[in-house]
Amino acid sequence: MNPELLQTFLKIVKYKQISQAADSLYITQAAVSNRLNRLESQLGVKLINRVKGQANVTLTKYGQRLVPIANEWMQLVQETANLKDMASFDLLNIISSVDINTTILATILPDLMEDNPILRYSLHTGDTQQIYSAVENDNADIGISFNKINRYHIESRKIGEEPMRLITGVDSDFPDFVTTSMLKRTNELYVPWSEEYTNWHLMCWDDNIKPLIQSDSATNIPRYLRFDKSWTIVPDSAVHVMKRLDQPYRELKLLEAPPALTLYALKKKDRHLRQASIDRLILQLRSSIFKYNQQRKSNEA
Repeated sequence: MNPELLQTFLKIVKYKQISQAADSLYITQAAVSNRLNRLESQLGVKLINRVKGQANVTLTKYGQRLVPIANEWMQLVQETANLKDMASFDLLNIISSVDINTTILATILPDLMEDNPILRYSLHTGDTQQIYSAVENDNADIGISFNKINRYHIESRKIGEEPMRLITGVDSDFPDFVTTSMLKRTNELYVPWSEEYTNWHLMCWDDNIKPLIQSDSATNIPRYLRFDKSWTIVPDSAVHVMKRLDQPYRELKLLEAPPALTLYALKKKDRHLRQASIDRLILQLRSSIFKYNQQRKSNEA
């Protein structure tokens, strides 16, 4: 299939007008119409509904079906064009949660890239099920998760732990040392970090009482610490990001300490392609996380 014709079709889809599609491609409207007619002729179906006197166009049911196919085809064309440039590099696809991606990986990967300049990373985010499915379906080489799920085709390896820290607003009047009974669930900014953490949380607070907010990520948590008596429990790496960004918070000591989050690296058992690079990166991540935790403990001493 001619990439030029598909590119023109996708421009029409994007702008919904022949004229704007032509402008974006730096060709005439007649050329756009000619390409569209050629594509429709090749496929034997009508892709676009055009009404005389109206600038906007709409997709037929065949046009709607072609959109994802055309996007995937153009991506393959681009990857093929880049094949020569990428031949000198080793690309690894990594999928993790948003929090792991923006804290742990953002801290560790730049150093690893300096140590190995021919290695390239493609970073993706998802929830636990999406992470495991991506690894299982060969859409990712490595998954990193706080949850361990038994999947026949996936091998999981512990690569580190994240201490959990209790923080509140900088102007809160909590004492420095608190117990769970002093923390109201209605003031909590809750993130269900892992199954183990959730089970611990259920022993400390009534799950039937709704928190102030519940989120699948700590990314926006700092914005809500301005509410009186608000509190949250987040990984150590998230607190370090807040500190680096000068986001105000106050740390409290919780007497009933939550369990540390276990960090798992996931790979497919029969993933022979790039296996050496995958295993090497997992070992490097484990070593880097250990050094990071040792440095953190040294700074706190």
